[in-house]
Amino acid sequence: MFDAVATDLQTLCLQWDAWHGDVFQRFDLPNSWRITELRMADAPALQVDDLVEALDHPLAAPPLERLAAGRRRAVIVVDDLTRPTNAAPLVELVATRLYQAGLAFSDMTVVIAGGAHRRATPREIELKVGSFARQVRVIAHDPSGDLVDTGVTLGGVPLRLSRPFFEADLRIGVSCVMPHPFAGFSGGGKIVVPGLADLDVLARTHKFALMGLQGGANLSGNTFRTQMEAAVREVGLHWTVNVAVNSCRETAFVAAGDFVVAHRQAATAAAKIGATPPPNEPLEALILNAYPKDGELLQVEAALVALRNGLMSHLAPGAPIVLTAACRHGLGVHGLFGPGGRLFRTPAVKSFLGARPLWLFSPGIDVAAARVVMHESYPFYSEWTELVNALRRQLHAKARVGVVPCGPLQLVARAS
Repeated sequence: MFDAVATDLQTLCLQWDAWHGDVFQRFDLPNSWRITELRMADAPALQVDDLVEALDHPLAAPPLERLAAGRRRAVIVVDDLTRPTNAAPLVELVATRLYQAGLAFSDMTVVIAGGAHRRATPREIELKVGSFARQVRVIAHDPSGDLVDTGVTLGGVPLRLSRPFFEADLRIGVSCVMPHPFAGFSGGGKIVVPGLADLDVLARTHKFALMGLQGGANLSGNTFRTQMEAAVREVGLHWTVNVAVNSCRETAFVAAGDFVVAHRQAATAAAKIGATPPPNEPLEALILNAYPKDGELLQVEAALVALRNGLMSHLAPGAPIVLTAACRHGLGVHGLFGPGGRLFRTPAVKSFLGARPLWLFSPGIDVAAARVVMHESYPFYSEWTELVNALRRQLHAKARVGVVPCGPLQLVARAS
């Protein structure tokens, strides 16, 4: 989205600051640059009736009310604020069905599945679960907290999971399905593993990230997902709600039911919603926005999925890639990849980028935080004007500059 603001400037508007505004932020660019906005196909937001319709017709699973009959304790697992899922309306709809099936609200627990992320605060729980959080018990998963041995293994590692989840006799997951660097797409059984696991299992699953993209957006033959789903099936995840979001972080598709079958439907929808036509000519620079995963620096590299899924071949040699993110929560927390984590590594040059430099712009962090994640050869800017001036020195007056507004959601189609 562009506006002319002066004879020598044009204004780019990017979605910004997920969960804490979701606003359009204005950024000025030289008017002479030829801007190509690479927009995703997108989709309209669903209405409540659409959500109800999806829950009324679960895939490869019985209706939730029938499944809940005679159960004593139910757990509803939702992802945390690092994921864009607007879970509150869905949690309320699910809990209402459980209530109608005979479960009291006091028999229900909502667990925020944060994996190795920091534990959700009361304010973040309210943002994720909504006012319904006052009617049921809500707890945030702690990978070093109250866990139980399930008797199942994953890659030879004993699978220890959240006790409230494992001891419930009805287990339901609500999560976002979007492109993922090693799982193909997030969501589905991933809400349990690694979402509710201990640090040993988390380390085992996240080693797939260190091996690079495993199968891309094609879920067939994805090693991590095959192993994870087999383990989750053995443990038992009885019913799921799988959500695909649009460019404004609104729910645009829902598939409920079996955690594999419904996940695949949602992944197909997410790929269609995020489908992005390639540029007509090679780009001499790229602005890659991390919304809707722009809350903390340790999450923003999710935007690089767009590069791995078709965009790299459309960049000119040496084209700078500018990763933009609000980073309201600064560096963020990750028990594995953050400072002191068992999988933390000194940042290295990203080999898959070749000779293309990676630039980082974020007003929410300082250079010390940037260097925790980004190699020292990658420029960092907290002031937009300084970044643009630096780009001016590298690009010619009529440079072709691409803009990816929602990097974590977008899959760029390969040219035929």
